[in-house]
Amino acid sequence: MDSPVQPKKIVVVGAGIVGVATGLHLQREGHSVTLIDPTPPGRGTSFGNAGSIAVGSVYPTGSPGNWKQVPKMLTDPMSPLKIKLSYLPKAAPWFLRFLEASRTSRVEEISKHLWALSKDAMNSHRRLIEVAKAHDIVRPVGWLKVYSSQQSLDRTKHEREVMARRGVTFDVLNADELRQLEPGLSPKFTHGYHQPENGFVSQPVKLTEAYFAKFQELGGRWVAEKVRRFAVGPNGVEKVVTDLGMHACDAVAICAGARSHEIVAMLGRRFPLDTERGYHLNLDVQEGPELRRPTVIGDHGFVLAPMQDGLRLTSGAEFAGVDAPPDFRRIYRMLELAKEALPGLKADVTREWLGFRPSTPDSVPVIGRSPDHSNVYFGFGHGHIGLTLAARTGELITDLVAGRTPDIDMAPYRAERY
Repeated sequence: MDSPVQPKKIVVVGAGIVGVATGLHLQREGHSVTLIDPTPPGRGTSFGNAGSIAVGSVYPTGSPGNWKQVPKMLTDPMSPLKIKLSYLPKAAPWFLRFLEASRTSRVEEISKHLWALSKDAMNSHRRLIEVAKAHDIVRPVGWLKVYSSQQSLDRTKHEREVMARRGVTFDVLNADELRQLEPGLSPKFTHGYHQPENGFVSQPVKLTEAYFAKFQELGGRWVAEKVRRFAVGPNGVEKVVTDLGMHACDAVAICAGARSHEIVAMLGRRFPLDTERGYHLNLDVQEGPELRRPTVIGDHGFVLAPMQDGLRLTSGAEFAGVDAPPDFRRIYRMLELAKEALPGLKADVTREWLGFRPSTPDSVPVIGRSPDHSNVYFGFGHGHIGLTLAARTGELITDLVAGRTPDIDMAPYRAERY
């Protein structure tokens, strides 16, 4: 029989979906938890994603031979990839590691590490959805990717082969089968595949807010402050010092998204975390066909997702750091393609949004105990799958805080792999 967990005073740095889910797990276990983030829970990068709990997301961002496509993509005004030239010298070390992780053998290895996390991601969310009474936010409609030719679909061949080897469920679809799932899509889409086990979060901020409401109900608190430094004693971090106060603690979890490497640097560790900036437009649909599930327009690399507050168009992997001003020109070009994908669509743009994906070169998040301070835990670097892995990350950190051995090998996610 497991011995009872000794309650601790824990600070979680970051109030996005990962930080809130981690805080809720810790609070449920009996700890006293404070979230520290100057931005309200769920209102940062967690706000604007495409809403997929992607249990089949095992293929890393880097893939064999993708570097050959980069020059063409950078000169294509319709490409979803953009690198600000002035930022390239700073990003170069990250990209060198990214290219190393894109080798065929590494992709295979990385996919196993991602599968170990993602295969239980939906079940992990279900447990929190149950306690937070958030059932109406998540819909079991899967994740659809569509293409206009066999040639376009064939570009995903290696990805689908890796998914199949890991055991990911997906169905390759012909034109008639696509019409059955999404009758409103343009008939030019003749090929595709559907991942039925993915959940769709029809308003991501509401899921974070539901988890946060339960966290507060259990006694957790959030302070709108910015971390400045840590006070370290013989037993590790003793206080988190912010711009407005000091917070004594027995343990710290760093789940601060794209700012995590800045926070970790305060504790003396450098980590190659960069930011894939992502954009969305929220569309108030006046006329047009219904879309039932999030759909990737594979030829152009953007997503249309039918959110509660409108049709969301998401696109872009822009490397320019967190401080550069937004550039919405590319996503507005995608708006015209969205109208081609959904013939008859008439919609007004009601929101422009930019978020910052915290991305590691190998697409594998950093989850585990700090190698430098025994009472500091990491949960960041989730890239495109922060929503997917938030609840799972919280479970794993909670196990580590309690001294329990997690149900997966944690070695691949250690910070010291770099």
